[in-house]
Amino acid sequence: MTLKKFINSYENFLKFILFIMMVALAVTVLLGVSFRFAGSALVWYDEVAAVQLAWITYYGSAYASLKGAHISVPSIFKAFPLALRKIFFVLSKFVIYAFLILLAYYGFKVLTLIGGETLVTLEWVPQIFVQSVIPVASCLFILSETLRIPEDYKNLVLQTTNIEQTGDI
Repeated sequence: MTLKKFINSYENFLKFILFIMMVALAVTVLLGVSFRFAGSALVWYDEVAAVQLAWITYYGSAYASLKGAHISVPSIFKAFPLALRKIFFVLSKFVIYAFLILLAYYGFKVLTLIGGETLVTLEWVPQIFVQSVIPVASCLFILSETLRIPEDYKNLVLQTTNIEQTGDI
């Protein structure tokens, strides 16, 4: 499997996961609003919708990273000479990886601390499942950042395109 095929497969995987999560959130919100309008609000609606929104945010960040859609200032980056661009590129990737590795590590540590806890309104849903999004999405984010390295290097450091590309710097 080539890198391009793997990236396409990974992108389709993230899109599928995000699509399922967004449909589930839409169904949850519609149920919550309908039941509330009917006069018998669902006790679990607020908590579940908040969890779903957080999951969409984390997984969506991994997808945005894969697409190079996070906030950056490539025009400032490109103003530096080639030698400095290379150094800043490596430094920026180091900072991003350090942050994501710390996020994954401490996200996993949180899972070990909340062992027996559950959601307040749905006592059969363990908090470990809910909070697992942090280390899992952090690892997906790391994969996304790694897969973007060749394209970011080509666009930001070597400046081989005239198109204003975004990238994490």
